[in-house]
Formats: sequence, C-alpha cells, structure tokens
Amino acid sequence: KKLKNILGIKLLNRQNKFIVKFSKNTMQLNIKNILLGILAFMLIVNLLVIFDLNLFYIRTILAFIFIITIPGLLIMLCFKIRNINPWEYLVYTIGLSIAFIMFAGLAVNWTLPWLNITDKPLSLWPILICFDIFLLIFTFIAYKRNKDLKFELKFPKFSWLDRIFLIVPFCFPFMAVLGAFILNNQGPNYLTMIMLGGIAIYVFLVVLFRNKLNSNIYPFAILMISIALLLMFSLRSWYISGWDISQETYVFRLTIDKGIWSINNFRDAYNAMLSIIILPTIIKLFTSIGIESIFKLFFQIIFIFHSLTIFLIFRRYIPTILAFTASFLYFGTIQFNAVFPALIRQEIA
Repeated sequence: KKLKNILGIKLLNRQNKFIVKFSKNTMQLNIKNILLGILAFMLIVNLLVIFDLNLFYIRTILAFIFIITIPGLLIMLCFKIRNINPWEYLVYTIGLSIAFIMFAGLAVNWTLPWLNITDKPLSLWPILICFDIFLLIFTFIAYKRNKDLKFELKFPKFSWLDRIFLIVPFCFPFMAVLGAFILNNQGPNYLTMIMLGGIAIYVFLVVLFRNKLNSNIYPFAILMISIALLLMFSLRSWYISGWDISQETYVFRLTIDKGIWSINNFRDAYNAMLSIIILPTIIKLFTSIGIESIFKLFFQIIFIFHSLTIFLIFRRYIPTILAFTASFLYFGTIQFNAVFPALIRQEIA
C-alpha cells in the first residue's frame, strides 16, 4: 500500500476536482498548481536576492534559471501556446525570457527617471520591484486565460543503452571546464583533447545505434556538446578574451556603474545594443556574479539553445538522425566554438 502511494498520488480539493496526479511515468497539473509553483519560485529568488544569500552559489544558480525561464513561460501561458514539442516549448520560453529582460529593462530605464522616482533605474531595488510587478501581472493574465489548462508531463522511458548515451555527454562540459582550468594554470591539454576525441566517437556511436535510441537523446546531446565546445574557448583565460568582447564589456561596465543607460554616456554603436547593456546588467543584478562570468559562462549557456533551434528546424524537413548530424556539422565549426564566444551581441542576436 505504501509503494502504491509513492507511485500514484491523488490530491483533491473541496469540490472534489482533480488537481495533481503523480504516476510512474506522468505528472499532471492544472493552471493553479503551475502558477503556485512559479510564485513559490519567485518568492525564493526574491528572498535570496534581498538578503544576498549566495551560499554555494545558490542565489546565482536559482536566479539565473528563474530570469531566463519564468518570464518566457508566463508569456507562453498568456498567449495560450500549447500542443507543441517540449523541446520547442523550451526554446520559445528561453527566447521570450531574453526578449522580456531586454525590453522590460529598457522600459524601466526610461520610465522611472521620467516619473522622478529614481535616477538609477538599473539598480537592484528598482529592477527587482518592477520585474515582480510585471511577472505578477503576467501571472494574473495567465490564470484568467488558462483556467481549463491541464498540463501533463510525460517522463520518457529510457533503456540501459539510452542511459549510457545520456550520461556520456553530461561529462563533456565538466571535461571542458577542467581542461580550461588546467590550461590556464600552464598545464597540458590532454583533458581537452580527450574531450574532443570523445565527442567525435560519441557522435559516431549515436549514428551507429540510431535505431535503438530514444528521440530525446539527440536534443540533450546537442545541448551538452555545444556548451562543452563553447566553454572550452570562453573559459580559456582568467579574464575576458577575444576582440569585440572587450568593447562590449566596456559598455556593460559603464551601464552597471552609472545605474542607468543613455546613449549620451558613450556615443558609440556598441552602446546602442540591448544585448550587451540591458540584458547582462539585469542578469548581474539578480545573480550577483562577476562581470566576466556573465559573458564567459552565462551567455554561453544561453547560446547553446541556438544549436537546439537549428536541430528542431532541420527535424521538420529531414529525418531526426540527419538533423542531428547536420547540427553537429554546424556547432563543430570554428566559427561556432571559437568566434561566437568573442562576439556576445551576435550570440544573443
């Protein structure tokens, strides 16, 4: 009886309506549960930010996940976008979150000084309060437009072979990070070379066992390989390294220091791009991480969803395995893993 209660749980409200159900391979939620979870997540992030609690980088991690997922998710609910592939839903969510951060941040930057509320709108408290208001409004609209929503999350069944092909690519980012740290300390490049060889062998084996693998292996592998290749280059210094990224960092620092963006601060084309002035500023305010780490780490994590987007587009027109190999040919180029990390504005574009 206890085992049955663990594998299948039903919770009923006073009207005896179905609220949440957990089974062995599925999870079903209605709109109230989804929005309550979002509000709870928002409360946790607010407390971490307000009290500056960052033990084991918990604020940095949770705040970053929150800011690049929740705004987009609420916008998706407001527009009632449903019945699409979960991986596509994830891509839309990330993209809409980035757009929200940039344009909502720009609106705060212009509106608060105009209302004589503060002359530093791009500082912690104005951004935190305004973003909370925006997200609460989105939550209310999402609830009103989705009262009939019943969200079912199906957990795929993985064979032992699937589990192997899931675990292996998960190791690549760790090898990339450790390899970069070893090289930064004048060590050998053995680990990085092993990672690159492992990626090549892994892709070959994916093609070889394509008829036996779960279809969810491909997008996950693309994300893991992409971030490994990007971090291999972007972390290859203790400081900002590249060419355009230096001037991009300058306008970012300028906005952070002044607490407001204005083209009069620095009349240059770089200072007119939201992707390198508003977006990193707000991410820094929420995560409280170093300026270099935002460009060298967080923006690379955002950029990997570009590879996933390419795979999802290809998959509409050609078989899945061909879409996977085509995506690999793209993110395996030097332009992807050695040029884009030095061109932050183009990554976000």
